[in-house]
Amino acid sequence: MRINKKVKGFFIAESMVALMIALMGVTTLALIVGESRQIEQNIEHKTDFTYAWHVMRKNNLKKIVVHDHVYYLTGKMRVYDETNEKTYQIRK
Repeated sequence: MRINKKVKGFFIAESMVALMIALMGVTTLALIVGESRQIEQNIEHKTDFTYAWHVMRKNNLKKIVVHDHVYYLTGKMRVYDETNEKTYQIRK
């Protein structure tokens, strides 16, 4: 049995559309996963310097290491991250 040229062309076009839809799905998934990792890292960093501030304040410490970052208590509501060389304001 032979498949005529119109049906063959339709199968090729259908395959191309399916491939494009699959690629769009994979791209969307990659973007979502990448963005969620970045959000997770930002939240973890905020939690780390807030935790460092709390522990230094409660235990009267000047310096603490949290997840390979060295934090210093620089003011009443401020923490200096020596690793990133940034000062963070603590908000209640």
